[in-house]
Amino acid sequence: MSPDSLIAQEQARTPLGRNGLFLHAEDEQAFLRGEWEYIGARLRILGLWGSVAFMLAAYTDFTVLGSKPVLFGILGLRLIVLALGIRLILLGRRAEAAEHGRMARALLAFEISVLGVFLVLVPAYGGAVDYHAITALLLTIALYAYAPALSAGSLLVGPIFTVIFLWEAVFVLRAAPQVTSIVGILLVFANFAGWQVATQLNRIQRMNWMDRNRLRREVAERLAAEKRALAGEDNLRRLFDTTPVPMVLSQQPSGQVLRYNQAAENLLDPAGKVRAGAVLFSADFFADPAEFAQQREQLLREGRVGPLDVHLKTTDGRVVDVMLSSAVMQFHGEPATIASLVEITARKRYEHELRRLTQTDPLTGLLNRRGFFAQASKLIEALQTSGAPIAVLLMDADHFKRVNDAHGHAVGDEALRQIGAVIQTQLRDADALARVGGEEFACLLPGTSQQQAMEVAERIRTAVGMQSMHCADVRVEVSLSIGVSVVADHEQRIDEALNRADRAMYVAKRAGRNRVDIMV
Repeated sequence: MSPDSLIAQEQARTPLGRNGLFLHAEDEQAFLRGEWEYIGARLRILGLWGSVAFMLAAYTDFTVLGSKPVLFGILGLRLIVLALGIRLILLGRRAEAAEHGRMARALLAFEISVLGVFLVLVPAYGGAVDYHAITALLLTIALYAYAPALSAGSLLVGPIFTVIFLWEAVFVLRAAPQVTSIVGILLVFANFAGWQVATQLNRIQRMNWMDRNRLRREVAERLAAEKRALAGEDNLRRLFDTTPVPMVLSQQPSGQVLRYNQAAENLLDPAGKVRAGAVLFSADFFADPAEFAQQREQLLREGRVGPLDVHLKTTDGRVVDVMLSSAVMQFHGEPATIASLVEITARKRYEHELRRLTQTDPLTGLLNRRGFFAQASKLIEALQTSGAPIAVLLMDADHFKRVNDAHGHAVGDEALRQIGAVIQTQLRDADALARVGGEEFACLLPGTSQQQAMEVAERIRTAVGMQSMHCADVRVEVSLSIGVSVVADHEQRIDEALNRADRAMYVAKRAGRNRVDIMV
């Protein structure tokens, strides 16, 4: 099923829009109240550090503009940003969430003021566009990474800012078309990736909040029913027999299962072992003994547990994800535990699919840049203890712009897919391949020395160079320039090794392309 189909189904049963926000203001207000501790902290941090950083940048105004009259006008604008940041801090410090529209307007005003002052600085500073482009890119990334999305308008700030900045680059700074196009591509990519991550995060946060509220209501209803049932064993027996929620009664402290209802049998004991007379214990149903020990310790200490996500296993060996709530009670005058279960396997699968989509390149099906860095962190952490080397390859298709210009982007896209497929044939299952740019690929080679990495790179270069790619009845021949590097023992992240591979790749480009170079 496609991601669009998943979103359409989710919208049919939840009050969420495509941007991940609630469609109705009252729902958004309730969400803000429920998650205010987290959202308020984000507003405070954004207002504080955003204002501090913006005011410190006033020193740059002085060094660039000197004592020109425009300096004082810009300083006044910075003071307005400071005032809006303080307003954001004060709103975030409230004990309870303010009215949703008020907070959304305050956040939007702060974002617009920061970006607006920067757009004023561009013509005031003048100079080369690349100097301003770096700041514009960082502001765009920060906009999506640090500012919570409280309204649909906040998600439009980034694209509007990008359009205005590119207009200034062309008509104010008089940047060369080649430079403007590169800056435009970077900013558009930052907006696209940021929008995707922001909307998916909005959706996950609000869905989890709705699930927790629904589970709280269900648990509250079940606990109320349990209290009424405790007035007599007949009521408890009827509750067990009639409720559609899986419920299990077990003895304390042994954990022996005394009885459970039909829903619990359908979920945990499809083989009917307890009904057939088998003696089972609560620990028998936990896939992870550590999870059982943790919830049992909390149950004995506090008298109740949950809602808590756990992995249970059925009597036929199948593992299911379950939301568990349990409480200590008296049964036949003896201590016992009553537990209610809600299967959440489908929800867990959906969350896993969302995480996978955020780390996958939709064109080639390979890892994207985010997935590449996540995989690199895992590999570095896993191989640190063994001391095994990790090699990095950075590959760029030579003169690929000519393919797009001559045959169109559809042919170019198909060529990229085929390039990725050819590279993959030269790699092991343990290696990780990603598309990290337009026609740029990166590869992680765990347990691979410098010499071995050079050999792999040569194989890839030769395989791609010999492959005639047929894309929509068009024959395309592509070569690769490849940079090679190895992660040093003292490096905890992939960044430095990737930078070295990038430099090596450009050495290969300058040396004539279609070759491999290494940087140590």
